[in-house]
Amino acid sequence: MTRLLPTLLMLVALLAVAPAGEARKRNPEIDYLSVAEVLLRDGAVDRAEAALAEVDPAAEGVDLARYHTVRGLIASQRNDLKAAAAAFEQAIAAGQTEPMVVIYLAQAYFAEEAWRKVIDTIARGGDAVLDVTAAWSMRAHAHWTLGERQQALDQLSRAAERFPANTTFTRRQIFYLIEVGLHQEAARVARAFLARDGIGPDEYATVGSALRRARAFDEAKGILEAARLRFPEDATLAKSLAQVYLESGQMLAAAEILNQVAIGDPSLLPEAAELYRRAGHLVQALALNARVPDSAKKLKQRIGILAELRRYEQIAGMAGALERAGLLADEDVRYALAFAYFRGGDFERAERHLAALTKPDLFRKATELRRIMADCADQRWTCG
Repeated sequence: MTRLLPTLLMLVALLAVAPAGEARKRNPEIDYLSVAEVLLRDGAVDRAEAALAEVDPAAEGVDLARYHTVRGLIASQRNDLKAAAAAFEQAIAAGQTEPMVVIYLAQAYFAEEAWRKVIDTIARGGDAVLDVTAAWSMRAHAHWTLGERQQALDQLSRAAERFPANTTFTRRQIFYLIEVGLHQEAARVARAFLARDGIGPDEYATVGSALRRARAFDEAKGILEAARLRFPEDATLAKSLAQVYLESGQMLAAAEILNQVAIGDPSLLPEAAELYRRAGHLVQALALNARVPDSAKKLKQRIGILAELRRYEQIAGMAGALERAGLLADEDVRYALAFAYFRGGDFERAERHLAALTKPDLFRKATELRRIMADCADQRWTCG
């Protein structure tokens, strides 16, 4: 029975402790510091703070290392970073040796962007904190932000060796190298990283996209081409590679890749057809356009391709389909149809569609087209 008394008192305290500011009566037999720890672990921050308020840090026998640690954790939960840092510093000064308290202190300084204090705090933790991955990540970021590039890269290399299953460190190293323009070195590190077992297509796509955004197109192509060989069925990789070719000005290569992907994903057919059109391969663009499942998209895109092929009779023949699809509400489509009628010598139908245009740029084009039609009204064949 005697041994159960502390436990019973603890339970009573957990039930009785009121949030800060409410009336409460202190029981001298209760270990309020332990109660605060339990409440904090359960996420009851208000009650933990109320329990801690019952502790007199100046009283004899109070474990100040634990007391200030709890203070720091409560302040962290309140997002009061300065108070948290001060409390953790006091906890360490009072003899707190738990490695995670050093990490908590470093995290508080990290959130305040006190980068030098982050580095110094982790160094104070010694070997005891080196098994915590957050210590390496925070220190590398702090070095990098302070412009200490080599120290940051060295930290990431050592962390990657220490935690081989954690890919975060090598990915961050690659992104840092890209950030400073060392694209070839980034690609070298990336190739070694991506060759490891367990690396999936997402990692390839992420690295390839980062190189593309840095306009390191050759390196991005090398990474993503290797990825396609390793994961030939992955559509995301193919689309990423197509984007690289597109942004590097190789329109036809981008079109070919997207065309292959569109076999399994017909929603990409309009994009593939558009790339062929922009590459000047209009017949292939038209063939792909015929397979577009969305009729409205198909018709609108078809007009543009036929216009470049100067097949105006075919455009004029689409008038009924365009009206049924509701596309004549699009003034660009209506102008294209009017122009097709003009080129075919059907000025009456051309004028009917021109009269419906209100957009300033199209209105100006319509005015010019009317002038041309008036000049060749007697010899319409000369306007064909």
